[in-house]
Amino acid sequence: RECVSRVAKFALNTASHEISTDPLVKARPMSFNLFRPVDRALSRRDLLQTGLTASVAGTGLGQAIAQSAQPALADVWIDVSRNRNIPVLIRWPNRTPLGVVIYSHGLGGKKEGGDVWGQAWASLGLVVVHLQHAGSDAEALKGGLSALRKAMQPEQLAARVSDVRFVVGELNRRRSSGAAGWSAVPLDRLAVAGHSFGARSTLVAAGWQRAGFGSADPLPKAFIALSPALGAGVSLDQARKELAGVNRPFLICTGSLDGEVLNNGETPEARRMVFDALPAGNKCMLWLDQADHFTFAGNNKQIPSSFLARRTNQSTSMERDHHERVVRVSSAWLSEQLFGQGMGTVDSLAAKDQWLRG
Repeated sequence: RECVSRVAKFALNTASHEISTDPLVKARPMSFNLFRPVDRALSRRDLLQTGLTASVAGTGLGQAIAQSAQPALADVWIDVSRNRNIPVLIRWPNRTPLGVVIYSHGLGGKKEGGDVWGQAWASLGLVVVHLQHAGSDAEALKGGLSALRKAMQPEQLAARVSDVRFVVGELNRRRSSGAAGWSAVPLDRLAVAGHSFGARSTLVAAGWQRAGFGSADPLPKAFIALSPALGAGVSLDQARKELAGVNRPFLICTGSLDGEVLNNGETPEARRMVFDALPAGNKCMLWLDQADHFTFAGNNKQIPSSFLARRTNQSTSMERDHHERVVRVSSAWLSEQLFGQGMGTVDSLAAKDQWLRG
């Protein structure tokens, strides 16, 4: 009873967090200097609201990135074929949209999660659509441990994948029907991103094949997986077979403390292995020293240490800096993949951080 109460209390108080689980086991180039040291007088809010102007050099697209995003708008989209409501939080840029990012939260999260990432990507000129997945969101965890176990099942991943597929279709429908604002949104510049369980949704959308979950969506051009995992005990050979079809541009963000949550057996090495297993040619990885699983949730409200996972003082104290590095790198990478703008030199990471292309 006490444990159930703690699960419910944590879900209510930090509803935008994400919990990692393992449901599957059983134009002309322009110079971007996005990675030089950022003026430390700038707060994270300043950095996001100014569209990374402290670290962007050049004109044209650089000016577009400098535009602030509008206030986020909440809505509910209805998938009639599944009789399923999909709450969304939409961040519109303050200019004609340049593309779209669909963002999938982790287990126990909600549409307001990942707000650091959403604000930054909207400042690039992208419409960011944050999804909320019923059955594996914050509401689902209020039922305690039994609800938690249910939310971890493979059918919830299937539901999430269908949510992403529906939203891609809904974006097309709204654009083609001339719905207010959507007719100007270019869907040939679409990316899918997600954290933890949402990273798995992203992997499936990109072409991850396992146990019937191999139905890649052909429209997205690029994918970002924050804290991805394939399941405890998966070998590199098996991972390579399952990820052989993931051949579009893919960015992985993880770190040295990005390990298990709720004793699910995941390790930082296993999360990093996803990068190793992806086919060569279109993959990148940002690996941050002392960054843990909740670092990559991308929440302005810091997720505290709890019975779900212990956080070190170093990871929480460094979270702001880690967030800024993910913002700079992911923004430059999205600009490269969606807009054709070459990334600058990655030269402002910490000594033990890593930026890999393969």
